[in-house]
Amino acid sequence: MRRILIIAGRDYRQTVLNKAFLFGLIVLPLIMGIAFLAIALANRGAAKEQRIAIVDHTGVSSAAVIQACEDANRKPVGDGAAIPAASLRAAQKFVFEDVKPEADEPAQLLALSDRVRHGDLFLFVDISAEALRPPSGAKQLIRYYTNATGVNLQLLWLPAAINDGLRRVRLSQLGVDSGRVTDVLADVSVTPMNLVSKNPATGRIAPGEKRSAGQAEVVPLFLVVLMIMVVMVGSAPNLGAVAEDKVQRVFEMLLVSASPFELMMGKVLAALGASLTSSTLYIIGGLFALAGMATFGLAPLNMLPWFFAYLIVDVLMMSALGVALGSACGSAQDAQQLAFLLFMPIFVPILVLTPILQQPNGVFATVLSFIPPFTPVLMLLRQALPGGVAWWQPWLGLAGAILWAYGVVWAAARIFRIGILSQGKTPKVAELAQWVLRG
Repeated sequence: MRRILIIAGRDYRQTVLNKAFLFGLIVLPLIMGIAFLAIALANRGAAKEQRIAIVDHTGVSSAAVIQACEDANRKPVGDGAAIPAASLRAAQKFVFEDVKPEADEPAQLLALSDRVRHGDLFLFVDISAEALRPPSGAKQLIRYYTNATGVNLQLLWLPAAINDGLRRVRLSQLGVDSGRVTDVLADVSVTPMNLVSKNPATGRIAPGEKRSAGQAEVVPLFLVVLMIMVVMVGSAPNLGAVAEDKVQRVFEMLLVSASPFELMMGKVLAALGASLTSSTLYIIGGLFALAGMATFGLAPLNMLPWFFAYLIVDVLMMSALGVALGSACGSAQDAQQLAFLLFMPIFVPILVLTPILQQPNGVFATVLSFIPPFTPVLMLLRQALPGGVAWWQPWLGLAGAILWAYGVVWAAARIFRIGILSQGKTPKVAELAQWVLRG
């Protein structure tokens, strides 16, 4: 054990004092901060007044549509818990312009399009004469034209607001008092809630808590992305580094003082230490950032013990696998041929994030989260999502992941013992399996 710790301490110091490690540790938060600053500056630059023209061919709807659009544009988006009030709407200020339809409709559309190209208009809306009484199966009765590329989150409210204005006109034509139209069309907030749960020890029924956008998706995804990033950055270098040390015959000298298992475990523990160092700093920085933005309530403090438990297991698995594969390679270039085996336990969870976010307690998500190579990422995601999982699932998943990690370390030690002194071509997967079975 003493020799393992000596090797681990030496590799850990070499890793954390490396310029590349320090550069990544400092630069990543800076890049994220710069990205948020750029978004804030872009929103600030977009706060200038934007004009929207309404071309109403019904002849009676433009005033109601403009009023509905102005009302919708003033409403904040978000529940205020995860997104600052009006953050999605405050970036742009829209002013609406009533444009009378002309006899030559194509020429008018061209003229308005030119105004958009020249920056005089942000977009214009063309409302068909049939929009108030749309015939069955009619399409494209309301169109808006813009040269803005991509998905503009600032305009998600526009279609509903236009239809709200048309409904106001229809109600007025049906004899509803114009002063009561607003009451008729008033929205009633629909609040998403977590499931009601029962404490198995006390029998007390706990009411569901209000769900927020940050709680529902942002925070769980942040934890998962952080884990994937730390595991890849902490484990992947072992693959090439061990192969390079093997080429330079460093291990042949070290084997005089330590056994192959001690050498391998030293490198694995060093990778684990570096991963815990970087993840701890990122978590602390994230907590300070949330506190600075007055959103510390979003911090998933109850999930942090599970995060570090899964992280330790995942790094042990991946680092041991990386060391074993590196020892079997004849050069750092040959290690790239076996890299897919190292990254597969990471890539598979990434590919299934969307269906698991949609149905975190479905059969597919539940079964996949109990498969040990994928457990750390997928079980953590399911736990962090609102509603969580049954109390026994994380413990069972963690136990399976620990047993799997032990098996990976055992198999990696057998591969390392043979591969570290083997020369020649890089072995195939079948040959690696023989090394594990025969020792």
